[in-house]
Amino acid sequence: MAELNVERFYERLNKIHAQFLKHREGSTWNAAHCISIIRGPSDDENIYLKSSMVHHYLFGYELPDTVLTLGKGGQCTVLATKKKCEFLEPAVGRAPKNGSVTNLNLLVRNKGDENAENYEQLLKAAREGENGANVKVGVLTKEFKNSGRKEGSIIIGWEKKLEESSSKIEVVDVTAGISLIMAIKDEVELDLMKKSSVLSNKVLKHGFIPRIEEVIDSSLKVTHEALAAEIDAIIEDPSKINLKVQKDFVQSCYFPIVQSGGEYDFKVSAQSNSGDVKYDVITVSLGARYQMYCSNIARTLLVDPPKHVKETYETLLGVYQSCLKAMAPGYPLKAVYGAAVKYLRSEDKEDLIASLPKTMGFSVGLDFRDPLLVLNAKSTVVFREGMVFNLALSFAGIKLSESARSLVNSKSAVKELSKYGLVIADMVSITSNGAEVMTKYGKALTDISYTINDEDEDDGGDEDGKLARKIAQEEEANPTGGRRSGRLAANSSSAADAEGAAERERRQIQLMARRNEERLRELARNSGKKKGDEKTAKAEELDSYKRTKDL
Repeated sequence: MAELNVERFYERLNKIHAQFLKHREGSTWNAAHCISIIRGPSDDENIYLKSSMVHHYLFGYELPDTVLTLGKGGQCTVLATKKKCEFLEPAVGRAPKNGSVTNLNLLVRNKGDENAENYEQLLKAAREGENGANVKVGVLTKEFKNSGRKEGSIIIGWEKKLEESSSKIEVVDVTAGISLIMAIKDEVELDLMKKSSVLSNKVLKHGFIPRIEEVIDSSLKVTHEALAAEIDAIIEDPSKINLKVQKDFVQSCYFPIVQSGGEYDFKVSAQSNSGDVKYDVITVSLGARYQMYCSNIARTLLVDPPKHVKETYETLLGVYQSCLKAMAPGYPLKAVYGAAVKYLRSEDKEDLIASLPKTMGFSVGLDFRDPLLVLNAKSTVVFREGMVFNLALSFAGIKLSESARSLVNSKSAVKELSKYGLVIADMVSITSNGAEVMTKYGKALTDISYTINDEDEDDGGDEDGKLARKIAQEEEANPTGGRRSGRLAANSSSAADAEGAAERERRQIQLMARRNEERLRELARNSGKKKGDEKTAKAEELDSYKRTKDL
C-alpha cells in the first residue's frame, strides 16, 4: 500500500474539525458532540458512497471496515485492522500545533473480545468533556446500519454499541456538514478537477465528435448503445485517442448517454437505448474520472436543423450565459434557476419554462453528484470560491410542427421528428471573478450544426444565405487553403485508402462546403464584437490545454 500523505491528511482533517466547531449548533451538524465516519465493505455497485469519498479525501485511499471518530476536543480515533493501522501509523504524534486536531489514536481490531474494549475507547473519545451527559454522535445517516454489512465486522459491532441504551448516545445526521466542507476544493483538488474536465473535453472532441461525423458522413448504422460503448472504452483507455494518461488513473463516471430520434431523457440516470442513431437531433453526455475526481460534459448536435430548432437552441445558449452570471460567490444556488426563468421571460419565451429541468446542475468532486448541493429553485446554500459544479441545462419534449418539418429536405431524418430535446452541460469552477468554464468544447450553433441535405426551398430573399452559398461554391470549385473543416479533412484522408474513396471524398467536400456556408451565414449576421469573443474563447481553450499538458 502506498504511503499516507500526512501533511494533507491533517490539513483536511483540521478543515473538517474547524468547520464542525464553528457551525456545530446549526442544522448541518445537528448539535453533534462527535463525528463518526463509518466505512463499510467495498461496494463496486455503489462507488459514490459518502464514507468512501471521505476516505479518499483524507487518506487518498479507501479503508473498508473502519471506524473514525473526531471529537470536539480534537481527538481523532481510528479502529481498523492491523494493516490499515500500519498505513496510518506515520500520522501518529504529528498533529500540527496550529490546528484544532490534537492527536490521532489507533485501535487495532481485536477478535478475542470482539472489540469490546475498543468500542469502550471509542465511546470514551466521543464523550470527551461531556461529563456523563447524553452525547450526540454525528453519522452519515444513509449508510448507517446498511443491510449489506457482514456480521462480525468492526462497523456492525460499533453501530450496535451506539444504539445500546446504556451508551447514552443519540445518533444524528452530519452528511450536510461534510458535503459543504468537501464542496470547497483546495488547490490540489482544483488541479485534479481541471485535469478531469480536460479529459472529458478531449474524449468528446477527439473521440465522440470524429466518430459521429464518420457515422453521418458515411451513412453508417450504429446503435446508441454501441456508440456509447465505444466512448466508454476511450474513457477507460485514453491512449485510443493518443492521450498519455495512466489507465489506473481514469475511469468512467457513468456509461455515456447517446440519444436521437425524438426520445430524450436528460436525467443523470438515463441510458443509451438499442435503437439506431438518427441523423436529426443527437445528444451526448459523458463523464470521466481522473484520480477519483469527476467531470461531466454534454452537447447537442443538430443535423439538418429547421429554423425553429436553431432558434430554440440559440435560446438555450442565452439561458446558459444568464445562468453562468448567477454562479458567483455569495449568490444562492437557487439564483441559477431564477436566472434561467428570468431570461426566458425577458425573451418572451415563457412557453419554454415548462421544458426546463427541475435541477440545473450539481456539485461535483470525488462525488459525481452531491444530492445536497443541487442547482434547483429552492437551495439557499451560497456559492463559495473553490466550489465546482456541473451546469446542465436542457429543454425537453419540445414539439416540432409539421410546418417546420416541411421546410427540410424530404430525405432528411428530421422529417420524422415530431418532438426533440436540447442539452448543454459544462464543468464550472467558482472563482473570485465569478464562473469559469472548465470544459471548453464549442457550443455555438456553427460548432454543432451539420447540413447533409439541402433545404427543398431556395434562399428566397435571404441575402446572407445567397452570399454564403456563393462563397461556399467558389471555395468548393477553387479551394483557397483558407478555413476548412479539419474534422472532415481527417475523415477524407482515412477514407481515401478505402473502397469508394472518390465518391466519399466528393460527399465530404459537399458536406464541408455546406458547413462552411452555415458558418459564413452566421458570421454575416454577427458583429465584430462577437468575432472577438470567439477568438478569445479559442485562446482560452488552448491555454487550458497548455496548463494541463500532462493530459
